[in-house]
Amino acid sequence: MLRGCEAREGAFASGIREVGLKSAYVAALGFLISAGLASAQPSEWDTAIEAGQKAYELGRYEDAERHLNSALHEAEGFEPKDPRLATTLDLLITAYRTEGKLELAEPHYHRLLGIQEGTWGPLDLRLCTVLNGLGTLYAATRRWDQAEAVYQRALVIREKALGGEHPDVAATLESLAALYAVQAKFDNAEACFLRALGIRERSQGADHISIAANLDGLAGMYRDQGKYPAAEPLFRRALAIREKALGPDHAELVPSLDNLAWTCYAQRKYAEAEPLYWRSLLIWEKAVGTEHPTVATALDNLAGVYIAEEKYGKAEELYQRAVLIREKTLLANYDKLASAYAGEKKYAEAEQLYQRALSLAERSILPDRLEVGMVLERYAELLTAMNRKQEAERMMARVREIRARLAVQATSPVAPSKALVPPPRKSN
Repeated sequence: MLRGCEAREGAFASGIREVGLKSAYVAALGFLISAGLASAQPSEWDTAIEAGQKAYELGRYEDAERHLNSALHEAEGFEPKDPRLATTLDLLITAYRTEGKLELAEPHYHRLLGIQEGTWGPLDLRLCTVLNGLGTLYAATRRWDQAEAVYQRALVIREKALGGEHPDVAATLESLAALYAVQAKFDNAEACFLRALGIRERSQGADHISIAANLDGLAGMYRDQGKYPAAEPLFRRALAIREKALGPDHAELVPSLDNLAWTCYAQRKYAEAEPLYWRSLLIWEKAVGTEHPTVATALDNLAGVYIAEEKYGKAEELYQRAVLIREKTLLANYDKLASAYAGEKKYAEAEQLYQRALSLAERSILPDRLEVGMVLERYAELLTAMNRKQEAERMMARVREIRARLAVQATSPVAPSKALVPPPRKSN
């Protein structure tokens, strides 16, 4: 769903906070009705906005952009203070940012800010939404000074309107802190992180979930400076907060587990890093399945600890499993692209991909596995479409042989495979 342009704050936000277009549009329509500006029949602006929303929801971003620009053209013909112009600019900003077209979003940010300043005044709290979004845009394009200036302006506005102890003040300080950290201005970053942390602890409580992101930012800054003993307790605290709020097996714990594990690894605390990476692996397997590419990365992390501990046999087993996962992903991608080529009758391009897929499958750790037969079968279908029936039949004969061997293996008693079981926890 198309979102409003309110950017998510804290920890150098670069995304857009999720405010649905439908709710934003309904709110704007309510305002128009109260102002006596809405008509009983949908206007061309209404139609364009609705079409833009539908196109966006279907992932047709260029169509969404075109419809929203049509809505902008209509809105520019309204009275100067008509709120539909600001609403349209807001939604266009979101569409451009989703597409990564920051250079197109930027002038709309400036125009929207100008409209809001003219309507509400230069110190209105509601300006902070656009100021924050503009700050994230400047930061994403490495215009550090301009990003700092708009964040500082938002900070002044919020402090004046909300006082110095409000969580929104902390959010702006965290955006500033991350901005300073990425420029290696660590003293400035540390001061902002610590001030924001104090505000959140006093206003929201020491275990509030929002504190975890602050701790991650501060710990990450220490880690990047090689200050691992300073980073470790902060990562541990962030993990504990998330475990309390989300439970022990939630997918959002994975970054905390990995951050802490890496920090322990960097200090040669391999016995502490190992169970953390195991937990991360098991959470990912439960969340996305055992053959997802993300699981391969988790396997790599754990195998790296085993290499450091010179437990090469355990590392080999994990790396082999990671290789198999990545091979399956690559084979699937080859197959999808080859199918697209075949559908377009680009048979030469499709055959080249099937040849690459077959070569990869045959060089794999288990050359007679099911994936080889699947590639051969799809390749045979292509050859049949190219009227190369004898070659296709030879491939199908190999497919039948592989299926027969797999059927025999499925009915034969085999030794149980080595289960991926985490190491025992230390007793207290």
